[in-house]
Amino acid sequence: MKVEQFFPYAKPTILQEDIQGVVDVLNSGWITRGPKVAEFEQAVADYCGAKYAVAFSSGTAALTAACFAAEVGPHDRMITTPNTFVATVAAGLLYKATPVFVDIDRDTGNLNVDQIAQSLTYHPTRGKNVILPVHFSGIPVDIPRLEQTISDRDTIIIEDAAHALGSFYSSGFKVGSCAHSDMTMFSFDPIKHITTGEGGMVTTNKEELCHRLKLFRNNGLERDPQYLEREATPWYYEIRETSGNYHFTDFQAALGLGQLQRLDLMIEKKRELVLAYRERLKELPNIRLFTSKEDDRTAYHLFVVQIDFEAYNKTRAEVMTQLKEKGIGTQVHYIPVYRHHFFTENRGDISEYFPNMEGYYSQALSLPLYYDLTIDDVDHIVKTLNSVLVGE
Repeated sequence: MKVEQFFPYAKPTILQEDIQGVVDVLNSGWITRGPKVAEFEQAVADYCGAKYAVAFSSGTAALTAACFAAEVGPHDRMITTPNTFVATVAAGLLYKATPVFVDIDRDTGNLNVDQIAQSLTYHPTRGKNVILPVHFSGIPVDIPRLEQTISDRDTIIIEDAAHALGSFYSSGFKVGSCAHSDMTMFSFDPIKHITTGEGGMVTTNKEELCHRLKLFRNNGLERDPQYLEREATPWYYEIRETSGNYHFTDFQAALGLGQLQRLDLMIEKKRELVLAYRERLKELPNIRLFTSKEDDRTAYHLFVVQIDFEAYNKTRAEVMTQLKEKGIGTQVHYIPVYRHHFFTENRGDISEYFPNMEGYYSQALSLPLYYDLTIDDVDHIVKTLNSVLVGE
C-alpha cells in the first residue's frame, strides 16, 4: 500500500536564507578557516554563556578533542552512561582510558547521578576520573548536583550535549555555559537542533583548554610565539602533539549561524509537540513516558516512549515494520554501549549490572519529532501507533 506522506523520526529544516548564506560564503572565495567560523564560534559561546567555543568537523572529533585537551590517559577512568552512541565512549578509549558505565534513570534516560558518587567511592583509580554525562534526548542531567558530590580535584567533567543545545540546568545556567563543568560538546549533524551537515563544537571557560582544543584541531601545529621553543619567523611553526585535521568550514558556519537565529523558536515548537504527544499517549495502556518536570528547561531532540511490547503480544521489530508500512519512521536510542561486539569481546556480558538500562532498552522507541511536524501530524501518529499495537 502506497502511503500519502512519510514521517521520518527526525529531519532538518533548511530555509532559503540558510541556502543563501552558504552561497554567499562560497562566492566570497574564503570557504574554510576564515571569519565565518570565528563568528559562529563566538555566536555559540554567547548563546551558551561560555568564554570560548571551538568548532570541529564532527561531534565525534569534538569529543575526542575534549579528551585530548583534558589529557585523558591510560590510568584514567571514564564514567559515563550506556545509553548513548558509541562515540561518547570511543573518544576516551582512543587515549586508553577505562570506561565505567553507570545505570540510568528510566524516568529521564539519563545516568543516575547518585550512582556516579558511589562509583567514585568503590572504584579508586591511579589516574583521574573523567565524568562524561550525556543529556539524553535534550533532558539535562543534574550537573549542579553532580558537581556538589565531587570533592576530588582530579575529577574532570566533560558534558556530551549533542542532544541539548538550548537546554538549561536547574541552576538557571544554559547547558554549554560550563558553569558546572570543564567542557561541553555539541553536535551539528543533520538531525540535531541546528545542523551544519556535519560538525561539532566544544565550549569552555578555561583558556588553556581552549588552546589545546585548537591545537588538536590543527594537526598539533603551534604558531603562537609564547608556546614556541625558538624565535618565531613568518613561516615557522612547531608540531607539538600528534593529531589530525579536524577543521570546520566557513560555509558550514554560515549555515549554522542562520539556524542559530531560529533555535529558540524551534525548541519552543518541539516542546509543544512533546506536550501534545504526552496528552494523547497518556490514555494508552502499557506505555511509559519520561517525567515532565524538566519541560521548561529541556530542548527536546528526541521523543522516546517505552512500550511493553509483550503486553501487546508484539515484538518491537514487528511494530516498527508495520509503522513504516503506514508511513511512520521510528528508531531505537540506543543499543547499550556495553552490548556492542567490541565491549562483549573484551568484558563479556555485563548487562545484569544495568537493570534499568536493560528494561529501558527492551521497550524504547523514538517517535517522529522535528520542527515541521504539526499537532495534526501528532494525532495521526498516535492513532496509527495505537492501531498497530492493538492489531486493528
